[in-house]
This record gives sequence, structure tokens and C-alpha cells, in this order.
Amino acid sequence: MRFSYILKLAFKNLRGHKMRTFLTAGGVAISVGFVVFLISLGLGLQRVSTNQISNLEALQILDVVSGNTKLININDETLKKFSKIANVTDVQPMISVASKLKYKSSEIDGVAYGKNVDYLKLEAPKLSSGKKYTSDTAQEAIINSAAVSQLGATGIVGNTIDIVANVKSDLLAEGEKTKQVDLKLKVVGIIDDTSAAYIYFPLGLLKNAGVVNYSGAKVKVSSKENLSAAKLQIENLGFKTTSIKDTVDQINQFFSIFQIILISFGAIAIIVACLGMFNTLTISLLEKTREVGFMKALGTTRRDIYMLFISESILIGALGSLVGVLVGMSLGAALNLAIAGLAKATGNVAVQLFYTPLYLAGLIILVAVVISFFTGFYPSNRAARINALDAMRYE
Repeated sequence: MRFSYILKLAFKNLRGHKMRTFLTAGGVAISVGFVVFLISLGLGLQRVSTNQISNLEALQILDVVSGNTKLININDETLKKFSKIANVTDVQPMISVASKLKYKSSEIDGVAYGKNVDYLKLEAPKLSSGKKYTSDTAQEAIINSAAVSQLGATGIVGNTIDIVANVKSDLLAEGEKTKQVDLKLKVVGIIDDTSAAYIYFPLGLLKNAGVVNYSGAKVKVSSKENLSAAKLQIENLGFKTTSIKDTVDQINQFFSIFQIILISFGAIAIIVACLGMFNTLTISLLEKTREVGFMKALGTTRRDIYMLFISESILIGALGSLVGVLVGMSLGAALNLAIAGLAKATGNVAVQLFYTPLYLAGLIILVAVVISFFTGFYPSNRAARINALDAMRYE
């Protein structure tokens, strides 16, 4: 018997029991839709979390510090060693010192960072107003919004701020003691950060005060795939490293566990749907026992009978899973639109909380069809083994 005729007969059998087929395929659709909805939620949350803290260039950058030990320092010689590591494309140092920030009659404690223009390009701080300083020798600074708030310095951009930086001896040449560096700089921009008070200015302003060692450095590699190798080589030199990639990997690990939990809940729904499909196929077999007997008496082979019942199982699974995927994706898309509308109405940034890549939708349909095949295996095999004479005597 040709497969096309078997498929046509399977469709006819399913149409003959529309309500049963609808309920069985509906059970599959609900379970698959539930799985798609849960997985989309997990992927969406993961995507939002990682996109908020990283971009492609950030995944190529290492932050290097010397740690608590005083046996090794980050200095110009160290930077040369870093730059010679394979696949390293840029190395930029920075200095951080405890400072007092003074503006008019206000004074606060904060941190002063010496960072050159190239360092700012790697860090890419987000400004709420103003601009970054564009020269490594400029008598300019950018301050964060936390410091602006604590100073009560509304309209500070374009005005001068006083900085009293306490440079510790470990940043100075050997034998030198902690010194105080006074700076008077023009504020040209405000960093959008309310965490703690700090200010950035060109690194050379501290270098001119006798600083020879650095607090840390950023090391950029040619691609994120080369980050781990560079990280290992730098750590072998005795330095400590951190990167956004470490955070992203931890987030991905957490969401992998989260996805497994969500899929486990969805698997329960799929098992229930499979039981319903198994029950439907078993009842169909009992109803068609005599029909199977006559078909065998007319020359239909066991393989044809097997293919007929397994085709019904696969058709129910394919139809149910296709509808389920469409429903799950549509529900996620509708909720994304609702969230976007709410975000726009409240002046917030819209996020896609549900995300379903097309390859995942296809994979879910494929898995559902495979499960349908195994669900229909026993009823199909049992139908293929029916004895023709016994089947025709069946009441």
C-alpha cells in the first residue's frame, strides 16, 4: 500500500471522530504551548539580564588588579608584558585614590580616578549630560550623578571643582610617603550613576605628581573567544582578573538551571497529553478491530496496518504541537506588546520579556512528533499483530 494512501486513510479516520481528535490534539497543543510559554519566559529573562550588563566589546575586556599583595605592581613594565600576550590588542591603565571633592561651600568624600581618553573608550561610561574630556592633558573632569547630588551641585557642568587626592605610597616610587595632590578642574560632563560619589580626570595629572604604579588596567583582546587564554596568562603572572564574561557565564548557568525547572513543569503537561493520545489510539484500535481483520483478509500487510496507526499518532502530535507553538509564541508576543505599551505610558524602557527563536520552535515541534511516535508505538504494534480470523469474529 502506498504511503500517500495510508496518510489519506489516517486523515479520514481522524476526521471520522472529530471531537475525539480535537480533544486529543487540543491536549497536545495546550501542553506544548505551556512549554513554549515557559521556555520563552526563561530565554527572555536571560536575554534581558545579559543585554543589560554586556555588549560585544565588553566581552573582550579584562579588568586587571594586583590584589592585596605588595610583591607585584602594575606599572609601565607590566603593561608591556600584557601587551605582548597573544591576541591582546589594547592595554590601558588607571589610578584610583581616595579624595575630597569640594564645590563652592560643599565638601564630600569620594574616589578620584585617573583615566585617559583611550581608557574611557574601553569603559564607555554613560553620560546623562555634557561630554567626556577629549585630551589626556586637559584640566577637565567628569563627575557622577551621586557626587552631584551629594554636593548639591545643580548646573555644575562648565564650572570648576576642587579635588584633594590622597596618593598612597604604594602608587609612588619606592621610599616615597603618602602625598596630597590638589587639583582644580573644569567639569565637562556627568556620568549617569547614583551608586557612590566619584570623579574621572586624565591620568597624566596624577602621573605628573610622581605616580609610577597603577591601581589597575583594562586589557582588550581581539575576540571574546580569546579572552579565557589571555585571562589565564595574566593570572599566571600573579594578577587578579575579572570580566563581564564571568558575570554573563554565571547568569547563563543560573538560567540553565531555571530552564530545566521550567521544562520539568512543562514535561508534566506533555506526559498528561501523551496519556490522552495513548488512550485515544487504544480506543481507536478496539473500534477498528474487525476493520483491521477485513483489511488483512484482503491482503493488507502488517507493515501497512502499523503505518496506518502510527500515522494517526504522528498527525495528532504534529497538528497539536504546531498549534501549541503558535499559541505559545502568540501569547508571548501579546504580553511583550502589553509590557511595551505599559513602559511607554510610564516613561520606562520597554523590554522583551518573552523570546522564542525560530530554531527552538522547530525543535519543540520535532520533539513533540518524536514523542507522538513512541506514544503510538504500542497501539500500532498491537494492531499489526492482530490475527485476521480473530479480528473478524470480534464483537
